[in-house]
Amino acid sequence: MRRLLLNTTAILTAAGYATRWLPWSLSMPKEMLPVFVDGTAVPAIQYVFEQLYDMGFRKFVIVVRKYKEVIMQHFSRDDLYLAYLEKIGKTKEKSKIEDFYRKVEDSEIVFASAPPNGFGGAVLSAEKYVHTDFVYIAAPDVIVPDAYKYYHVPDEAHIVGSTGVVGYILVSKSPRPENYGVVVGDHRVQEIVEKPKEPKSDLVFLGYAMLHRKVFNYIREEKPDEKGEIQLTPAISRMAKEAEIKIVRVPQFFDIGNVEGYLAYLYPLALYAHIKNENNERNRRTY
Repeated sequence: MRRLLLNTTAILTAAGYATRWLPWSLSMPKEMLPVFVDGTAVPAIQYVFEQLYDMGFRKFVIVVRKYKEVIMQHFSRDDLYLAYLEKIGKTKEKSKIEDFYRKVEDSEIVFASAPPNGFGGAVLSAEKYVHTDFVYIAAPDVIVPDAYKYYHVPDEAHIVGSTGVVGYILVSKSPRPENYGVVVGDHRVQEIVEKPKEPKSDLVFLGYAMLHRKVFNYIREEKPDEKGEIQLTPAISRMAKEAEIKIVRVPQFFDIGNVEGYLAYLYPLALYAHIKNENNERNRRTY
């Protein structure tokens, strides 16, 4: 497993316009929306990066567009801020930030600049920075809780050849599959259809995939869709016709790329915090 991870580059895509978050997204990438880890607010892209780091990944390409320098700044060490936190006694917060910086400094991270050109276009823009045989594609605007539980390393002996297993994708059920790439198949991908009007299943592609780098060739052959964008799903679909791409199902995901999905993510957290505060208040009154 470790050998395969050393031969894999993780690609995090953050090059979109986030039009579903306008006007907020004019100046702030949706990938910087806070998600919560043990009560601490963490930018979504940091959350996904740390998940991948903890899985064992050390090579990363983060694809950003112009005006998303805030993401690059977030991954840059700020010793003055750390000193300030130390000065005001925020030692717990300082420790968490130092742990993040340690992971960043222990990794090989390249920032690739790309114009908004669809999910496939963003992945393709990372190609020249990838010097490994495998890639792990991750969409930071989709949150998969405890993603490490669903990390499967295909047998390297079978993944290298022109036939056999060439990777896997993460999928989950959705009540609105027409908004995603719809996956057809049981244990292996038979087809993925991007945002179909009449979905053949309720399984959707979550934007997470472990694939052989040959996927770049399939993306390169893709023609722009009606929006002028290059999509990833049809490239994976064609790749699956020639070699096996396994399906890994996850029970839950949150699409924070739209306001409704982000609120759905926040609601149970807010409800839990409210109930916890009420219980604490009740206990205080009892004593």
